Amino acid sequence: MNRRRFLGTLAAAGLPALSRAPPVAAAAHARSRSVVVAGGGVGGVAFCLALRRLAPEARITLVEPSPRFLFAPASFDYLFGRATLEAITRPYEPLTRRGIQHLQAEITAIEPQAQRVRTSAGALDYGHLVIASGIRMAAEEIAGLVAARDASASIYERARLPVLRERIAAFETGTALIGIPPPPHSCPPAAYEFALLLAQRIRSKRLKARVLVLDANPQPQPAPLAPAFDAAIQASGGIVEYIPAIRVARLEPQAHRVVSADGEAFSYALLSLIAPHRAARFIAEAGLGEDADPFAQVDAASFRSPRYETIYAFGDAARTPYARAAEAAHEAAKRCAYTVARALGARAPEPAPLQFDVPCYPYVNPEEALSLRLAYRVEKEALDARTIADTAPGRAHVATRQAWQKRLMQDLFGS
Repeated sequence: MNRRRFLGTLAAAGLPALSRAPPVAAAAHARSRSVVVAGGGVGGVAFCLALRRLAPEARITLVEPSPRFLFAPASFDYLFGRATLEAITRPYEPLTRRGIQHLQAEITAIEPQAQRVRTSAGALDYGHLVIASGIRMAAEEIAGLVAARDASASIYERARLPVLRERIAAFETGTALIGIPPPPHSCPPAAYEFALLLAQRIRSKRLKARVLVLDANPQPQPAPLAPAFDAAIQASGGIVEYIPAIRVARLEPQAHRVVSADGEAFSYALLSLIAPHRAARFIAEAGLGEDADPFAQVDAASFRSPRYETIYAFGDAARTPYARAAEAAHEAAKRCAYTVARALGARAPEPAPLQFDVPCYPYVNPEEALSLRLAYRVEKEALDARTIADTAPGRAHVATRQAWQKRLMQDLFGS
């Protein structure tokens, strides 16, 4: 039987015809248009949407282990019962409807020379790799924490937020201990917000409890808000005890205590240890950092790696001069999308000088917040960064925060 009759027989039987292997040039072209995005947080989602608009022909794969997006800035609303988990999360289906594949998997390794990523669901070849993997909680840097992970739940552990919410609701007496690591920090004010919101709950419910904050930093962070946080802690009437310049080194769960690097022990009834903030291990293992720096080194304007022209990184995973905050990742994602689109050959317009603001409205109680705005402008490789702070607690700042959260969620998911 000749080839033509053989293929006709397959078709008549309803079987798929055998196809020739794609030409090498076609395979290489398909690979060059393939963009793999590591991380489905604010930055990862914003990048995917921006690149889809700028380069419609790009094949975009978002690698994210979680089945749903969680909007971290709204976590306090959930933890203290003002919002449901469904209200602060979204499914990734809106992205898939735009032709963006969501691979629910962990990235385990990057092979820059081969332009390949290894995941828990198999290997992916890429033409361009964008790292928006956020922060890794380095629990191994606190002795005993890995083995007794259930003893603690922090505001940065997204998968454990339901556990933390349950423990807050059940907490009625004793000490709630919050351990803050040395810098760098993702969203530095968050730990102090958490302490003050816990204090307000203790006060309003007249609980026989207190909040103990062990801070490896010399003062509350960021520095422009330190006086305001100090004032709010003093106004707690002794409910919050704040000890600066002390680092938690060891957890002893059976004794319900932690031990500092200086050997001092502190007991707890509710424990929230924030592990040191690092980047994903695969970044250092792939040689994307510098010396002992665990974060990806990138150009601050294009977000491209200086070592591999097809790798990019931004947000908490990268070493940049910008704040580690949701709005900074959101803005960096859009600029990075321009860089990648132009590398793909899309006719993306030459962007204006990189200029964006990062707003921050930390709670001091459920009704009042502070205000901090970081203004960045990058032009001709020069960075201008300015800080504008309003350290007077105000209700208007809470309203502005809620409006900002709504706008960002609308931009990412349309609701």
